[in-house]
Amino acid sequence: MIYKTPILETERLIMNRGNQSDYKKVYEFDFTKLRNINGEFEFVKLEPKEVEGYEIPYDNSYDWIVYLKENHVPIANIVADRERQEINAIELAFNTHPNYWRKGYTKEALVAIINFLFNKGYDNIICSYDEGNIKSKNIGEKLGFLPYEINKNNWKKNGINITTYTTILSKNRYKEISVYN
Repeated sequence: MIYKTPILETERLIMNRGNQSDYKKVYEFDFTKLRNINGEFEFVKLEPKEVEGYEIPYDNSYDWIVYLKENHVPIANIVADRERQEINAIELAFNTHPNYWRKGYTKEALVAIINFLFNKGYDNIICSYDEGNIKSKNIGEKLGFLPYEINKNNWKKNGINITTYTTILSKNRYKEISVYN
């Protein structure tokens, strides 16, 4: 099945499929260097050729570029994919350009997307982050995600084992917490 990414809007944002130019703007920097995994945090430009093909939709995924409504500047990318049939869940992944951190844009966009996904019939939404990635951990907590799985030594970075934490937000919890009202 091929999913069709819908246009979603909030007060300040529009989420829609993007073109290659939009992905290049969002992925100006190498996010693997910005996640603070193993204490590594540096602004390293990503080669534009490394972003080629990001605009091509994958089957079984929703893929939004987040734009500022006032000037249509692309500021983030949010993907929902990797369904887990056994818990009727889909996983969210997101990256926000550093110029737009700490302004509430990512949370605002995620709330709209979470609303869409629960209305599509998912019972759970999962979101993972790697050890050291405090920004992703914090935004998940603000949205009400709870611990679900811990995958110790899930992968290696520079020879050091990295743990991946998966969090979950159920539709029932979603209805109970005020952040969505």
